[in-house]
Amino acid sequence: MLIQDKHYLSDPDKVVLCHGAKALVEQASHHQRPVIVITNQSGIARGYFLWQEYEQVTDRLLNLLGSTAPLAGIYANGHGPDAPPTSWRKPSPAMLLAAAEDLNLDMSRSLLIGDRLSDLKAGKRAGLPLLAHVLTGYGAKERKDVEHWGSQIQQQPTNKNPDFELMLQKSLLDFPIDRIARSG
Repeated sequence: MLIQDKHYLSDPDKVVLCHGAKALVEQASHHQRPVIVITNQSGIARGYFLWQEYEQVTDRLLNLLGSTAPLAGIYANGHGPDAPPTSWRKPSPAMLLAAAEDLNLDMSRSLLIGDRLSDLKAGKRAGLPLLAHVLTGYGAKERKDVEHWGSQIQQQPTNKNPDFELMLQKSLLDFPIDRIARSG
């Protein structure tokens, strides 16, 4: 979600940051809030590219972000859509929970920004109080499903939680920076 979706991106020369990505990560760093990337890479399971190519794309991402926009961690899985629900593949919260344990993160004070419904489901399952959906990448295609899912959660008596919020944003440029300062 930090980089523009290029459909199974395996060429580091095609990595382009989403508008606002670097500024958002810089602001998080300024407020001493760790940024962690949680990514499904089903192109590996599908045979479209190898881990080595994924790592080259990741290296390019890190280079584009630079030292002023550091990432605290990157958690990736190469599972395909048939992965078991307990795998690291989102919507499983397993990658988020591993990051929380590894980096000593308080999930009740964390937030997730994603462009897929599976991102948001993983965040909800991990207990994150703030989920933001952006229209970049797959976001425009999935916005209606995200809205429907969000309304279903709010209607369930067991999920009515005043500490849970679903934000619908156009892009990273629209994400309110003050929400980062208040998290963590």
